[in-house]
Formats: sequence, C-alpha cells, structure tokens
Amino acid sequence: MADDYFRVREKTNALEWQVKEEPGVHQGNTIDSYFNQDSHHDFDEDRLSEPHSEAPVVVEPRATDPQKPGPQAPTTRKPAQTIGSKNLPRRQKITLSAKQDNAAKIAFRNNNPPAQIVEMGRPIQDIEPNVGSMSRTFEQIGVRTGSFILPQRSLGESQLLVWGNPKQVSLAVNELKAWRYQASMRAASSTKGQRLGKDAFAENKSFIGSQYAADERIAKLDAQRREYQKVPEPGTQFRYNGYFLWPNDEIRATDLFGPSCEALDPLRMEYRVYIIFDEARSVFKVFSNSSVEKIYTVIQRIENTIKEFVARDDRPMVLYLVEPPTTDKHRDSVHMVPGPLIGPSRTPSRIPQSCGNKLEPIDVVDWELEANESASRNQIRMSTAISKVLERIPYIRGHLRMRAQFGTFALIKFQWPPGVTSVPLTQFETDVQSAGTRGTLIRDLQLGRPARDVLHDIHHADDLFQTIGISDDSLATVPPQYTAIFYLRHPDKAEEMIQLEVDFKTDAAGGEFEPSKALWRKASKPDAVSQAAPLEASNVRLHSGISWQLKISADNLVDPSRITSRMETFASGIEYKKPPPKTNPAVSGYKIFTSPGNFAVLGTEQRTTFRYSLKKQAGYIVEIQRYDVYDGDNPRLPSTTQWALSLYHREWDLKLSENAKLGVGHAASWNPSANPFFTPDKSSASGVADAGFKDFLGHTRAIGRFLDGLKADSREPATATSGSTKERQPADERKVDEQQLLF
Repeated sequence: MADDYFRVREKTNALEWQVKEEPGVHQGNTIDSYFNQDSHHDFDEDRLSEPHSEAPVVVEPRATDPQKPGPQAPTTRKPAQTIGSKNLPRRQKITLSAKQDNAAKIAFRNNNPPAQIVEMGRPIQDIEPNVGSMSRTFEQIGVRTGSFILPQRSLGESQLLVWGNPKQVSLAVNELKAWRYQASMRAASSTKGQRLGKDAFAENKSFIGSQYAADERIAKLDAQRREYQKVPEPGTQFRYNGYFLWPNDEIRATDLFGPSCEALDPLRMEYRVYIIFDEARSVFKVFSNSSVEKIYTVIQRIENTIKEFVARDDRPMVLYLVEPPTTDKHRDSVHMVPGPLIGPSRTPSRIPQSCGNKLEPIDVVDWELEANESASRNQIRMSTAISKVLERIPYIRGHLRMRAQFGTFALIKFQWPPGVTSVPLTQFETDVQSAGTRGTLIRDLQLGRPARDVLHDIHHADDLFQTIGISDDSLATVPPQYTAIFYLRHPDKAEEMIQLEVDFKTDAAGGEFEPSKALWRKASKPDAVSQAAPLEASNVRLHSGISWQLKISADNLVDPSRITSRMETFASGIEYKKPPPKTNPAVSGYKIFTSPGNFAVLGTEQRTTFRYSLKKQAGYIVEIQRYDVYDGDNPRLPSTTQWALSLYHREWDLKLSENAKLGVGHAASWNPSANPFFTPDKSSASGVADAGFKDFLGHTRAIGRFLDGLKADSREPATATSGSTKERQPADERKVDEQQLLF
C-alpha cells in the first residue's frame, strides 16, 4: 500500500487521517488481483501477478463502538465475479492458522464466563515452576478434551479457569488433577535425600524468589496481551479505528485465518490492537488507543497475507525432463517395467527404461547436435521454473527445504498407446511433458550390491567427494550418522499417521551413541499450511534407471502443542543398543536402538548417513544414505535395504531457514532470484549467464555417472525386479497386463 493514500491535515491538537479521494479506493480488491485463475502447472503460464495498488484502507481517529458497525465502517464492495461458470466450485481450503480455536476458546474470546473455576490446592507456580511447560500442558489438555484453560489472575494463585461444556470440563478437571499429582511425585523424587546447608539454602531461596518474580512478570504480560484476543466490551471507545475490506467472493477470511481469525493473534499481541472481522460486511476492523501507525502496520500485514495465500494456493511447478543419453548409451525406444506400489493407497507404478537399437555410426554426429539442443532446452525450462517458484517462496512461512534427490523415477499416470510394448524415444520425450502425466521419484537407487562393496566404492571416490572442513582425511574416516525412524498412529487421531525421527550422536568418549534430537512429522497427509511441494523438477535418465529431482518442499512438522505426554514418553524411551563385537551397523544394518512398548509401531527404519562435500565446490553437501527396514522375523537385522543420495548447497538451508521465523504478513528478505541459490564455481568463466546453475547441472551429471558406475557393477539388470523393490512387492502384484499401462 502506498503512503499517498492518506492525507494528513494538522488541526489544533490532533492529526486527522482520511482516505485520499481517488476513484475506486473504497472498493475491495479481489483475489484475482494477486492470483491468475487460468494458469497451468507448467512454467509457460504466469500464476503470480502483482497486486493492484488500490488499498482498501480507512483509518479514523474518531471514538467508535466496535459492536455497532455504524456509518463509519465502509460497506461499498466490488460485485462478486463469475469466472467461467456460475457454479464455479470454491477453491480448496487453505488455512494460515496452525491452531484453530475450539468452541471453548471461542467462548473465552466472546467474554463468556468460565464454565468452572478449579481449585488446585497450591499456587500454580508451585505445581509447575516452568511457565513454558505449564502453558504447553494447559494447551495439550485443551486440545485433548476440547476445553480452554487459563490461570485466574496470576501464577501465585491456586485457581484455574476452565471453559467448555460439562463433559469437556469434567475431562479437563480429571487431567488437571493427574497433572498436579505427577508434578508432586516429580518434585518429591527430585528433593528426596537432598539437604542444603543454611547458606546454600538462603542462596537457593533467593534464586527461586527472583525466578518466581520473573515468571510472574511474564505471566502478567501474557495475560495483558491475551486480553486483545477477546472481543472488546460493548460501548468501549477507541481513539483510532482502521478498516480493511476483504475480498470474500473467492476465499472467506474465516477459512484462511480460523473462526476467530486466531492466525492474527500474533498481530493482536505484538501491537496490542483489537482485530475483529465483520463477516456480513466482509471488513476487518482494527481498534487501538496507542497510535495510528500501529493500525496502519497491522492492516498492511493483513493485506500481505493475501500474497501468502496466493503462494500456497498456487499449483506446484511440476516438470518432467528427459536427459539426452550419450552416444554410447543411446537407444531408440522406451519401454515400461512394473514398479513398486506407491503410497498408502498402493497405487501401481511403471518405470521407463531405454530399449531398442543403438546408434548407427552415420547418425552419431546428428545425435550429438540434437542432444546438445535438448540439454539446452531442458536447462532453460528448469531454470525458468525455479525462478518463477522462488518469486513466491518468500511469502510462505514454515520449514522449507530444497534438495536434489537421486533415485528411481516411476510413472503413476501416463498416456501409453494401446497395443504396443515400446515407443520411440522422441515420442516419449514429448508425451511425458503432457498435462496428464504424473510421476514420482522413489528414493531407492536399486543398486543391488552388497553394502561392503558399495561403501568400498564410495570411500575411493576421492576425485568427486571430500571430507567436510579443512581436513584431508580419507573418506573412509568419516563416521556415519544414525537416525531411528518410527511410523505410528497419532494417539488422538487414529486416522492420522505420524513419523518420529530420533538422531543419535556419539558420547563424549566417542565410543557409544546416545539419542539427541527428536522430530515429529505428519506422515499420512500434508499439513493444511504446507499442502504441496512448490517445485518438483524431475530429470529422467532412461539409460541407467537412476534419475534425480530438484524439489522445494515444506516439513509437515507436528505442532508442539499437539505432542502428547504419551508421545513424549515414547520418544524419551528410545535407547541405544550396542551391537555385538565386530559388528558394523553401516555394513550389516544391525539396529542400534530399542523403543518402549507404549505405542503400536506400524513400521521401523534405521537411516545411516555419510556426509561429504563436493571436491570441486565445497559449498555443496552430498548425503549418501542407507535405509534399513525392519519388519521380518529377526528384529535386529533388516528385511529390506535401500540406498539414496541427496545434494544441496549450504546457502539453500541458510536462506530458507528465514521462512521458519516469519511472522504473519511478513516476507523473507532474501533475493527471490535463482542467482543467490546457485553460486558459480571459482573456475567458472566470469560474466556467463546462469553460470552457477550450469555448474549445478554439471555436478548432477558427475554424481549421476558415479552412481551409474555403482549400479553397473551389479549382476542384476537395472529394472524394478532388482534390489529392494523385488523384496517389497509380492509376485502376484508384479504381473501387470500391458493394457493397464493406459492409466
């Protein structure tokens, strides 16, 4: 919004803020101002348009009753638009609120009295001195029981306020009693047998007293800020009032921000303003007694959320590019072999592979020219797609990752001509880019070789990899990093599958491992906030079966308030189990961890990671990973083993980490172009356009050739019947009628 939309006139003791008289300034923008409705998933279509400059904002210094719309609330709105059809379905629901209000918290916001006041018998701060842990406990209990819990006035009091219906309140009270009992047991256990001297006790008492005072100040500040989450009392007068007309023709504000617009709570608490959405008039009302600048900033950030909605609602940029093979690997046709069953729905897949005749000597020169032109087109297409995606990535909040993952490319949907077993290479290159195609990258490289041989070749690839840092040690000296992966049912939502990853680090002596970081993810379906990967650019290498995909995705992390005590108990109960003598888990796949039995585990994996940097450009990190799956009769040795490899640059994580810290209505500050993400190699010619991206493609080709060598030593052919895919798939599911390729 431009500053010239306000005119300031000095009066006796005040400033009068008015909307500048311009045509259409009172009309609300529509989502079309930020979003191109008719775009396609390919990069040839523009989906991200610049917003119109008209800012539907009014800021007034007059006293206003927020409960009465009155004539000061603008009501002129742009008529609803019909796009293509009067029965146009509403866009998919996207929410920017990770924590939507339940009915109990909505009652709190509406100034309804609590359903019950619970007497805890002791000051709240004595039960749980850690204010953060206490708040998480109240929130978790509220999520499980459908209630809402707050201290009455301060942590020094012994009463808690509970909102909800009778059943919800009863469940919450029972959990609060259990929480008080468990806290008492922990306190008794920690102080048992400990006696402090007089001086030590006085010092400790002084520390505890100051800590209590600090926590009490924090709690009072939170309570003051929490008042702005409520609806103001009727008749309350405010000095400054702001309005933002919301374009609800295509997306409702309550769908985006939650039923109470709880996604805007950070703005309410940061600027100490009241934000109310009048759904009848489709207008945001912002009230403050402090300054008009706060209202102006809040309205700007509410408007910026439309850009985040556009970035999330945009379809993923999906590309399927076929890498032209070298002259010695060239075959003139492509056929399909059965692939693994994909996802929980066990969707059949097909893996495309080269077949047919080699190049005739007379055709070699022509093919080299054609291959160069094809590689150039692929480079332009992928570079353009990346640039367009990066334009909207700064507005997406969350934990984003950018990786080049090597694996096996499989097709889930592809228009295969009926009655044929193979198609010409040129036809496949065209058909795979059609709109109806859907493919996926399977992490399994399908090397089909013993782990000892694979590691031997990796340790001797010192012309491609090097140890991270300034050390010149051998690649064989790089210690592996182990991660335990569990697939579980969420204790509160049986239909939702969750994933726990626990990293292991070596102890101080460097002899054994101990659990360190635990990370909970949603594994069954994407989070509402991160619905799909914004970018999936696949580079299909038909001659070896090893392809790669550049992907920008968001981690579907479980919100901390949704991590139950049972989940925490399970994570804390994972322990290291020392392997038998002369057993190397990196070679044998021996499981180095045990888990408690308070969860029904659906699946268990152990990830062994070897991390190196590229010798030619040390900023790129290569992670070679071994995945061992344990579902057989022997609980310590894997039934299936898969190998994977990923490539990324340090700058990718550094820049995208800013998105995880963004507030509502903020955007990342990094330059949304491809150049900062692809740093040129020092040996690259200066001034060459896209030099960094060309270097990146060169690195992927070098890694591809290395993996081809690993796989070429295998006696089994590079098909879906080799490696772990054969072990995972029953024989009767592998027999696929040729006509089923039309899918």
